[in-house]
Amino acid sequence: MLKKTLSYSVAIVMLVVVLAGCAGNAKNDGKTSDGDGSSKDVYTVNFAYHAPKEGNQQEVNELINELTMKDLNMKVNLIPLSWDTYNSKLPMMLASGEPIDISFAFSFSMPSFLDGGYIVDASDYEEYTKGIYELLGDEVNAGYIGDQLAGFPMMNSRATPSGIFVRKDIFDALGYKVSDFNVTTDDYSSFDKITEMFAKVKEQYPDMIPFDGYRTFGLNALTYVDGLGDSFGILENYGQTTTVTNWYESEQFLQFAKLNRKWYSEGYSSKDIAVNKELGQSKMKAGKTFAIFASYGPNVITELKSQTGYDAVMIPVSNKMKSSLAVSGAMNVVLSTSKDKAKAFQFLNWAYTNAEFNDLLNWGVPGKDWIINDKGQADYPSGVTSQTVNYHSDYGFIYPNQYLMHPWAGSPEGIWETYKNFDSDALISKAFGFTFDAAPVAMEVSQLNSVLAKYENPISFGAVDPEANLKKLNDELYAAGLQKVMDEKQKQLDAWLAKQ
Repeated sequence: MLKKTLSYSVAIVMLVVVLAGCAGNAKNDGKTSDGDGSSKDVYTVNFAYHAPKEGNQQEVNELINELTMKDLNMKVNLIPLSWDTYNSKLPMMLASGEPIDISFAFSFSMPSFLDGGYIVDASDYEEYTKGIYELLGDEVNAGYIGDQLAGFPMMNSRATPSGIFVRKDIFDALGYKVSDFNVTTDDYSSFDKITEMFAKVKEQYPDMIPFDGYRTFGLNALTYVDGLGDSFGILENYGQTTTVTNWYESEQFLQFAKLNRKWYSEGYSSKDIAVNKELGQSKMKAGKTFAIFASYGPNVITELKSQTGYDAVMIPVSNKMKSSLAVSGAMNVVLSTSKDKAKAFQFLNWAYTNAEFNDLLNWGVPGKDWIINDKGQADYPSGVTSQTVNYHSDYGFIYPNQYLMHPWAGSPEGIWETYKNFDSDALISKAFGFTFDAAPVAMEVSQLNSVLAKYENPISFGAVDPEANLKKLNDELYAAGLQKVMDEKQKQLDAWLAKQ
């Protein structure tokens, strides 16, 4: 699973609002009729979610409405979001008061959403969400920020390793084997083998961009460090320390920036990589790129083929770590713009427990976009491919409960149990279970995000000289209050550790 980069990585990382015309404007004024012809109000839940191609969006929405009317006497208005405009569009929608009931929210958005008063405390509505509490168990506590239950984590795997994913046909044609690569952050020269491979791709496939996409090493802090909710003060070495330091002054971030600078300067990455936010999977699907960077889960190769149409090879480039962010990096939240918060929580509880709903969100219209094959797995209908399908996501990790979905064709038997156990051999961050409450430094975090927006992508993708621009970045971060945020993180972490 190319995940959370959303990561994770999320590293991730590691993930957005485009309103599809077929979804219409947010609304909650639906009506239906009783058998005697009298009408009664039917609440319409405005549900913002990560969406694939528009395609059968409206038909998917209609099918979901059939379910919700039967089970909840509610309707749903799907509001599709995309990764690349999440940061710019969703805050505007909230500020304008659009009646969104539910959205997924990344951890880096939480400080501004909480400061703006947009997040509803889910602990006040526990009577409507008993199914979610039962599913999450103790992990529901990862949704707390301070004394407020900000949201509910998605049901997905709880570790955030990352890899370089390459097209297998080209990889094989160049004569490579996975055993040729032993990439480790203990020895940055081990990354040179990837650089060598990209050079061969550029030479032998001049029309192919060796590396592209919207994520890379330095942008996937949650894979390599515990970001404690964001990247403004982190625990280095996969969270195996309790001292908060500055990610952008670390040797690791510098080494990653230098590596990407070499790729950019040599033409191994696209010239617009720092500004083009199109998913690497989309670029690979279009035949434009050989390799992408992403976080992953245990079924990543099957999922990547589902997303791109190409067989792929994975080159691991990190250890496996479990942090609080691996659990709460993306959560479903009920928003203050909801006109009936109790109904919103009631719907959300249903969404975590209804298999058909999760299948529809991920795979689209049964019979048109997908079928259940003779192995009991989701698959394309006859004549439909990844290039021609109208609606297909395979980003189940960003939906309420991935484990209720039919796994995609080619998945190993028992894949969801494998997902649930994926973190069994992961390094556990020393801050696992800790959630940073950014409220005391909300203004500084906002200022820091503004600074980071100017520098992070150009430096991380190698579009600018790293060392000179890192100094500018760090000077401006400290001027914007980085030290105050780091001190607050250390203070809260120390207090949490003292209670363990």
